[in-house]
Amino acid sequence: MTTTTTHASTTHEGIRAILNPRSIAFIGASDDVAKWGGVLLHVLRKFNYPGAVYPVNPKAESIQGLRAYARVGDIGQPIDLAVISIGVDGVEQAMRECAAAGVRAAMVVTSQFAESGPEGAQKQERVLATARQAGIAMIGPNCMGVLNANESMVLLNSTALVEFFDDIPRGRIGLVSQSGAVVGAMIARAGFVGAGFSSCVSLGNQADLEICDFFDYLVDDPNTGVICLYMESASSVERLFAIARRARRAGKPVLITKAGRTPQGAKAVASHTASMAGAYETFVARCQHEGILVQTDALQMLLTAQALQSFGLPTARGIALFSGSGGQGALGSDALNDYGLVPAELGAATRSALAPFFTESNQQLPYDMGAAASGPGKGRADLFQASMEPIFADPAVGACAYLMTPQGHMDDIAALFTALGRKYGKPALVVNCASGITEHMRQALLGLDAPFCPSQHEAFLTLRDLQWLRGYVPTDESEALPALPAALLEFTQTLQDGMQDEDTSKRLLQLAGIDVAAGELAADADAAVRLAKELGYPVVLKIVAEGVTHKSDMGGVQLDLRNATAVRAAFARIRRAAEGVPGAVFQGCLVQPMIKAESELMLGTLHDPQFGPFLLVGAGGTLVELMKETKLLPAPASPQAIERALRGLRCFPLLDGYRGREPADLDQLVTIAHRVSVLAATLGPRMPELDINPLAVRGARAVALDARMRWARA
Repeated sequence: MTTTTTHASTTHEGIRAILNPRSIAFIGASDDVAKWGGVLLHVLRKFNYPGAVYPVNPKAESIQGLRAYARVGDIGQPIDLAVISIGVDGVEQAMRECAAAGVRAAMVVTSQFAESGPEGAQKQERVLATARQAGIAMIGPNCMGVLNANESMVLLNSTALVEFFDDIPRGRIGLVSQSGAVVGAMIARAGFVGAGFSSCVSLGNQADLEICDFFDYLVDDPNTGVICLYMESASSVERLFAIARRARRAGKPVLITKAGRTPQGAKAVASHTASMAGAYETFVARCQHEGILVQTDALQMLLTAQALQSFGLPTARGIALFSGSGGQGALGSDALNDYGLVPAELGAATRSALAPFFTESNQQLPYDMGAAASGPGKGRADLFQASMEPIFADPAVGACAYLMTPQGHMDDIAALFTALGRKYGKPALVVNCASGITEHMRQALLGLDAPFCPSQHEAFLTLRDLQWLRGYVPTDESEALPALPAALLEFTQTLQDGMQDEDTSKRLLQLAGIDVAAGELAADADAAVRLAKELGYPVVLKIVAEGVTHKSDMGGVQLDLRNATAVRAAFARIRRAAEGVPGAVFQGCLVQPMIKAESELMLGTLHDPQFGPFLLVGAGGTLVELMKETKLLPAPASPQAIERALRGLRCFPLLDGYRGREPADLDQLVTIAHRVSVLAATLGPRMPELDINPLAVRGARAVALDARMRWARA
């Protein structure tokens, strides 16, 4: 991908000419709205764009009621933006004419450029060279267009806008997308759920201006409060994350949906935009490190963005559910845990305030409108507000959701619920649990600039997203990276490229200050028996062989051997197992003391060529690939981030004294993981991967039972 080399301020000026033009020339303008040059001119005028509009077409005197010009140079007026929608072979000449006419920016919607192959890529480079030589900022080619809702400027071929909407979905969400179809779908979604945009940008091939340029612009845009990005790739991820830090300082949440998280998705991306997708998991870990919310569904991203715009972040962890049905409230309460959400526990003062409206058994969550309407406060004019407001005021309640089942006064309840959310500064989501009869309520919410949640699932996903953003803690980047011991650095000078055996890998860990299970290599059964006697029974035998990685899978690990006979038999079993592995070269068995653990963890590192070094923490043992219970953190990871990751594992109760187990020394585990992350950050690409599995944990002791490492001196 070719990246822009213009200065940031110059880039902003070019984007300003694209998103806020005072005059627009349409090169390839048409009366036929089935053509791009016709539909873009039509949709621009439909929403009453206030600037000057100049159709350019040498075959017509007027187009869509406007005077037409043969060439852009014939207009004789300053042109901020030229929209080019002609055949691919005419675009280069059109760009030359724009340069001669002093056009500030160009939007090229024409396709068949780089996305079509090498010949198209060459044409794209020639168009770009012409634009750059003239100082013309260019978006596209192969883009669906842009809109600026605040300026009533719509140059976007969206079916929703062209055929269905009478107004632009206006708001404070800035959207930049590497897919035009995704932009179209999100605009349609916005009209349904009540979201609104400041600007929408479809990037196309990003020959000149790319996703980070518009992202950077939106950080400074006073009309944008939340930034949404649909990504397939970025020319510079470090620039992306630097802009995200700027957005965080500006108080603007950043939400990203990225395609290519599966091999199939990555293949689709490459064929769609000539982009290459990076490793999804490492991308997500870096984003989370920077406070970016990553989502797998662009339409869900829009609902979360609008909830942020309407209400802001939750004030506490607890979720209060309301409903007109006790059964729906109960079902919703059951489902909260599935989304990692916590039901709020109402305080005594709140329950007391509810007494005039509920019997004692109903003075708790979930709130049941039916119980209030038939309770002590039945018939009171202020029943709805007076019975709901104490719950909003409770400090344990951070966000609220009303599961709207079929009932009377749905519009009034939705409006009151939204008003209470704004009064107390807490997200208040109205959720459709009444199918199609909620249309009047949906329209009422749209008039209140509040999101309409089409289902409980989407509402709970939104609450989960908001709670994640609330809980994000920035990492202190000022902490200096500890120096590795000199002996360790000297040891690395002796390593050869490739996978290192267990003994070598453990030696590196020992030099880093990490406890490892002692052991020695036995080339035959007699040596194994001698070593077992020296170490003391019971012992473990583990295969050492070239070409064998997963020792347990092929029978290469024998545990709890309590005498010489058991050791000889185990050695023979391992040798026979090695004979069944193609290419394996048996060297012997490592003899180690048997160490019993209360629980097992996995620690690891990897170095991603695009995103850098990472620390992995997770559940360990033989089922690590099956369980996939891991957290990925950019390295070096802070002790605070490591502790949060450990506490977030489903297996954490095993470390915390579950059912009488001896609790682990959490501080020690954090220290070990931090040392591993420092190894990853300092050794960088020289150590592409390191696995400690398992790290046996028992009370105050944590010891690496097995380890493997890959080394790459170059």
